[in-house]
Amino acid sequence: MLPYAWILVGIGAFVLLAVVIILLFRKLSRVVHEVAEAKAREQVLITQNESHYRMSRMKAEFFQNMSHDFKTPLTAISTSISNIEDMLNFDAPDFEEMREGLTSAQREVMRMSRMIDSALKISSMDDSRQEKTPMNIAKVLREGAEVYRTFFKRRGNSFTANIPQTMPKVFGNEDLMLHVLSNLFSNSNRHTQNGNIILTAEATESRIVITLADNGAGIAADVLPNIFERGVSHRSTGLGLGICKDVIEEIHRGKIYIKSRQGQGTQVTIDLPIYKGDMAYE
Repeated sequence: MLPYAWILVGIGAFVLLAVVIILLFRKLSRVVHEVAEAKAREQVLITQNESHYRMSRMKAEFFQNMSHDFKTPLTAISTSISNIEDMLNFDAPDFEEMREGLTSAQREVMRMSRMIDSALKISSMDDSRQEKTPMNIAKVLREGAEVYRTFFKRRGNSFTANIPQTMPKVFGNEDLMLHVLSNLFSNSNRHTQNGNIILTAEATESRIVITLADNGAGIAADVLPNIFERGVSHRSTGLGLGICKDVIEEIHRGKIYIKSRQGQGTQVTIDLPIYKGDMAYE
């Protein structure tokens, strides 16, 4: 009977060892799972903190630079009024063109009002999310182009806008997008005289690509790599392009690029994701 007793003891020890191993494995699995969850929570917090930092930086710069950005619509308003004053000196003024000038000036006045409202709302990340809606980008581009057509003409520039009648929508803020366009139009016109300025928009399967090209003075090679950084400028204050980058990348989840050669012109490209109906951005 003794050998059988040892066999039973051996089996019992084996079973006990197996139970211990299973319990340890389960405990280890729980520990690994808890560590993974902790790392995931930590990563979420890191991402949230990074997002909060980016938005805080953008908001701070936005408020600091508002005085600079108001110059763009103010210039458009001043240009429209100046054109109307010039036309009044003719014996037969073009009343239709005067009406268009007044309409453009009024539109810019209202946009400045909305900019102030947006500046207050953008102080909260939740507000900036709430203000984003599916946006008719073709309409926004045409509206921005019409406002500055006369502005270009005063410097002898030929302006062409190649915008499809209909395009897929973009998820974003219309006033902020118009603000970006106004800055880009103003920059292009400031550095181009008696030249050509072309706005082009096209849609791919998932993106909207907007290009503004001119054959003006271009950007110095030593300035171009840092052109979006605050304080870097090309005969300007160096603030507007930084705000444009923040609006495109932080609010609209797009990209903005600039190519330029001094003396040969500049090309600005904005790449935006097409609205798919599920773009409730964080």
